[in-house]
Amino acid sequence: MSTIAAVIVNYNYADYVADAVNSVLKQTVPFDEVIVVDDGSTDESLRVIEQFAPAVKIVAKTNGGQLSAVWAGVAAATSEYTYVLDSDDRAGARLVETIRPQLESRPVKLQFQLQAVTEAGAATESVFPSYPASYTSDQMIDDNRVLGFYLCAPTSGNVFRTEYLARLAGTGHLQEKGAFVDGVPAQLAPYFGSVTSLNEPLAQYRVHGRSDSQWGQPTTELLDRELREYGRRWEEVRAVLAEEGVPAPRYGTTAYTLERRLMSDVLDGRRPSAAPALAFARLVRRSSLPRSQKVLLCGWAFGLVVLPKRKAETLALSRRSPARRGPLLRWAANLARARGATPRT
Repeated sequence: MSTIAAVIVNYNYADYVADAVNSVLKQTVPFDEVIVVDDGSTDESLRVIEQFAPAVKIVAKTNGGQLSAVWAGVAAATSEYTYVLDSDDRAGARLVETIRPQLESRPVKLQFQLQAVTEAGAATESVFPSYPASYTSDQMIDDNRVLGFYLCAPTSGNVFRTEYLARLAGTGHLQEKGAFVDGVPAQLAPYFGSVTSLNEPLAQYRVHGRSDSQWGQPTTELLDRELREYGRRWEEVRAVLAEEGVPAPRYGTTAYTLERRLMSDVLDGRRPSAAPALAFARLVRRSSLPRSQKVLLCGWAFGLVVLPKRKAETLALSRRSPARRGPLLRWAANLARARGATPRT
């Protein structure tokens, strides 16, 4: 059976990191090694982490950003696979038990769903993402082209082949302080082998005001930042693939860029035109998303165009925050999720 390391990356999360460490130590089947990387925290994080020695290997480094902390953890790991856990998240107790048999096919990456929890750790109804019942690397690469991304979990929903991450760390690319392992390394994975997707929540994603992504609280400034990062990620993807001799994909207008254009218009108080909504719908229809999710997304885009200003703003925000969804939207999202996880005959 494949060996699996847990690499917990931490920066100034003294109030959460013990919860993360305990979650990987209390598995029904243990990890083969547990490594905690502190990325130059200025709070009490290191003191909290040191209480877990010698059950965990501790790597303390100067601050360099999340991806640099991942690289440090990978360098310290000896296992065949590496699970990366953000220190404000928690692993489910059956994570190793569930994923280990799936690694026998030697995927370059395994991804699973996350359940959102509140800052205090209480579970919410949000479980994401919903993967198509059959989702191949070729489909993921095509989704990169039309959607601008493939369906991928945030950091704590990913297990990577360790040699793959070490290979990327040695390229000389991906050294920017603001880079994350669920960015370029995740986006590149389908070009290097198979990716296994599990429609089962095996870890918890904590939603709070100090998260780097601020996903659930979109503003026009945040959306502009995401678009800049999107362009940077694609340049890195192209550079790594070119260095590896893999044909570098082109990127341009995608559902990702159009979605942020639509949301920015609404949040700025402008009524979006129908043209970007139509273009968004065409790209979504060409993707590998389940039909129910395609219908839901297309309806969302056209709702931004036709609804009154206040309702359009609520609809825009609901795309990123389940707490803002009314009963009908929650029902539709849950239905789309259930159908996306069910094989179609």
